Amino acid sequence: MQPIFQPNTKKMKTSNSFRFSTLGTFMLAFLLICIACSPKEEDPTPITPTPETQKDIEVIDAKINTFLTTHKIPGASLAISKNGKLVYKKAYGKADVEANVDMTTEHRFRVASVSKTFTGVAIMRLVQAGKLTLDDKVFGPGGILGTEFGTKAYSVRVLNVTVRHLLQMTTGGWVLSNDRDAIDSNPAMNNKAFFDWMLDNTLLKHDPGSRFWYINTNYFVAARVIEKVSGKSFYQFMKDDFLDPLGIGSAIMGKGTLSGRHPNEVKYYGQGGTKGFEYNIALERRDGDGGLVINASDLLKFVTAIDGLPTRPDILNASTYSQFLQGSGPAPLSPDFGNGIVRWGSRLYFYGALPGTRSSYMTESNGMAVALIFNGNADYTNAAANNAFVQAHQALLVDLLTNNLTVYQNIDQF
Repeated sequence: MQPIFQPNTKKMKTSNSFRFSTLGTFMLAFLLICIACSPKEEDPTPITPTPETQKDIEVIDAKINTFLTTHKIPGASLAISKNGKLVYKKAYGKADVEANVDMTTEHRFRVASVSKTFTGVAIMRLVQAGKLTLDDKVFGPGGILGTEFGTKAYSVRVLNVTVRHLLQMTTGGWVLSNDRDAIDSNPAMNNKAFFDWMLDNTLLKHDPGSRFWYINTNYFVAARVIEKVSGKSFYQFMKDDFLDPLGIGSAIMGKGTLSGRHPNEVKYYGQGGTKGFEYNIALERRDGDGGLVINASDLLKFVTAIDGLPTRPDILNASTYSQFLQGSGPAPLSPDFGNGIVRWGSRLYFYGALPGTRSSYMTESNGMAVALIFNGNADYTNAAANNAFVQAHQALLVDLLTNNLTVYQNIDQF
């Protein structure tokens, strides 16, 4: 009988061990290759690039410094935007000469009549919300303020005043017998007492809607309309409705006294006939026409939200914006004076002046916008000196909007 074949188990064990060892080495090498070739998992926390730091622009700084020296202004704050981006902000000179405090971009200023644009926008926001119309009557039965102010019967002219007349400066007055604007009369009176006195004692010398007459008291009344319709103080309505949503943190209502200066508020310096009157102003009353305090960057942030350009979202829709810009008509009205903003060709602007304060903003259709505020002003009791200053100021703004447009970095500091 043939013996049954028996494998050589010793030899087989040795052979299998070799094969398993070789296979294991191969598998390990294959695994290492796969790991090396597989895409690496990305870091879940991306690295944020460091923002570019603003560099000084000599050609711009020279223009501002020359203006300050020429017109003997202590200091200024400048903000410039290009296509909706804050591309340059710079402070110049002194915020407080006596204390030797250098101006910074955080310093805030009274902006005087530039406040009127904020008042106009506040009204337009109420229009946009359907809370009122520009043609609503202000006084009398059915009027927004009814008969709650004043003690005498209202004249026909008072009864015909509309919100539009207030904003477009076409009420025909609120003046004293010498044609002086009533706004600074009886400075010790609170708002209610002044409003009662104003309606009883001042004149609308022309029919509402018949002519343009720049009277600050119109915007005092407009601020009261905002309070009545919104149920909030004038400032609180603006803060809740558009200042806070826009991230504007420096805006606050100013005080008329030196001791009432807010933190980071500059000191003001008048010249000639305005010197000594910087802190002799009933500024609390003038909330709607000239009472706002703000820094230049925040002012420009507001302006770029109402410029009608697509570079930053606007807070007025197209229909409301059209009404906002609409003027009252040809002379003796003013086609370019809208509802708190002025048009000059393709430009939009507003200026403000108080003793020791000069403020401005201006936009251009090329995407440029500028806010420029000084803590000094020309002697505007001297017509020639004031006119020279105003013309130079305006020329400087136009220069900033139209020249040296390639010098700015592509940064956004809003």
